[in-house]
Amino acid sequence: MNVKPTPVTNAANLALFMVNVAYRLLLDWRIQQPHASVLDLKAWFRGRKYVTETLKFLPEMPEPVLLARIYARITALGCIHPPEPVLDSP
Repeated sequence: MNVKPTPVTNAANLALFMVNVAYRLLLDWRIQQPHASVLDLKAWFRGRKYVTETLKFLPEMPEPVLLARIYARITALGCIHPPEPVLDSP
């Protein structure tokens, strides 16, 4: 818990900075996903981290096409407003 003036100021500034970063990321993301929210943004980044960490366990990386499909499907799992599904053959 921050109780001294400098750590409290740093924590408040970091919180405001992260709000600005999220707002800027949403501006770009809403071009493709008009109904996207901060929760969708958080879920997308969390899913991306999980996929990246899980792929480290594989002996070799999948092909780029399959990798893109994995990322697209897993990062959409926790989204409140999931992206439109891409119709492709399994």
